[in-house]
Amino acid sequence: MTRFVQHDNDTVTDTQTGLIWMKKTLVKDVTHQDAEQAVADLGDGWRLPTIQELFSLADHSKHSPAIDADAFPDTESDWYWTSTSCAWNDSARWVVYFYYGYVNNYPRHYYACVRAVRAGQ
Repeated sequence: MTRFVQHDNDTVTDTQTGLIWMKKTLVKDVTHQDAEQAVADLGDGWRLPTIQELFSLADHSKHSPAIDADAFPDTESDWYWTSTSCAWNDSARWVVYFYYGYVNNYPRHYYACVRAVRAGQ
């Protein structure tokens, strides 16, 4: 069974989690505040993913980018924002680095990319 099912509306369903992802990177090089606004502007339940959700897309058998490039062809080999705050610092958020597929934390005023997600139908 194929993990990622692509749809004509530029979305991808993850059959393991039931989540629906935007196929393309929504925006690049934005602060966390701008990332939150970009997904809010989409409406229809779109949001920033949690660290667990976004990290589940990392494919550690690949690099540059460390993701299924057939399902997500324009993924930057760069950092992507999540909605998950750091327990020790509310002014930082977890990010996923899709060059190698690992996680780190970033101050909210740093710049990263955005991939939007929403609950399955």
